[in-house]
Amino acid sequence: MKSMHKKKIIVTLLSILILFILASNFSRKKTVSVEEIPKKPLTVSVQSVSESKTITQKRSFPASIVSDQEVKITAKIAGTVTIAPGALGEKISKGSLLARIDDLGAQAIGDQGLRNLQVQQSSLSVEQAKKSYNLTKQTYDDLKKSSSATSAQKDTAKTQRDIAKLQYESAILGLNGTIDNHSVLSPLSGTITSRAVSVGDSVSVGQLIATVSQSSTVKVQFFVDAEERSTLTRGQEISAIDTAGTSFPLVIKNIAITADPVTRHFLIEAYPKKQDASLLAGTIMTVSFETIIRPKTEDALLLPLSALSISQNESSLFIVENNTAKKEVITIQNISGENAEVLSHIPSESLIIIEGSKLVTDGQPVVVEN
Repeated sequence: MKSMHKKKIIVTLLSILILFILASNFSRKKTVSVEEIPKKPLTVSVQSVSESKTITQKRSFPASIVSDQEVKITAKIAGTVTIAPGALGEKISKGSLLARIDDLGAQAIGDQGLRNLQVQQSSLSVEQAKKSYNLTKQTYDDLKKSSSATSAQKDTAKTQRDIAKLQYESAILGLNGTIDNHSVLSPLSGTITSRAVSVGDSVSVGQLIATVSQSSTVKVQFFVDAEERSTLTRGQEISAIDTAGTSFPLVIKNIAITADPVTRHFLIEAYPKKQDASLLAGTIMTVSFETIIRPKTEDALLLPLSALSISQNESSLFIVENNTAKKEVITIQNISGENAEVLSHIPSESLIIIEGSKLVTDGQPVVVEN
């Protein structure tokens, strides 16, 4: 029995040893086979160093169509609008009432329809000046008819009458001026192309009331920031699209030298290459144009951020060399939007991997996409 038990133990140990040897050999063969599998080439998109010197971007901005000859009419006093300008596109003649402003409310008094302290004071001044003028005039007329009045008395009375007359006329002008400030009149005949206030709105001195356009010739206005302004030139052709999707070619004529003090943006004016009756003042469009961006440093490259690997330790990109990906360390100088300006010492004839850079590794075989 003991002999059989020993044989079983020996057979079991031999079996375990054989299994261990087989497993070891299999593992070794498997490792060798994995190491021998070559890396599969990845397809990538590239661009040359010269192509990385500029970036062309298409930019779009909201714009408005305005008349080439227009007048912006503003409030001369502060108050509440009791009569507002008419609808956009409405024809209006010179001297017609555009709006009326009352600084005490809309309750009407007299023909002027105004309840205004300044108007009341001006009216009182007119009445007082008129009384003074009538009194001095009557005194002069009486002395003129009197046989006992001296020439000096008559001359003094005449001077007092003339002064009173001038004061009366000045008071009338003051009243008319005060009323005119409340009644906003159109200075020219044309079309209302902007309506900035409604009945009941409170306005301040200098606030826009309306815009009246006289000419059928139109232009397109839009605003850009300082960086975008530097890419535009007079005579440059751009395009505009209206709300119906119709495209119109434009030419830039005016570029503002100074920025708007509030928005810090610059006004750009462009004219249609051909005047079109469908371009109506007061409507909105979208202008678009392509700009070419160049690096601030002559030796720098402009590349999309998606082509770069950025970490705390280093930033890098991949180039194609002998059909393999080669890692190159770079220095990022500036990032603007989705692009970066970088410095690198790669040869000028190198091809930079733009698409697929996140999938390749250093030494990875690659196939350049045509």
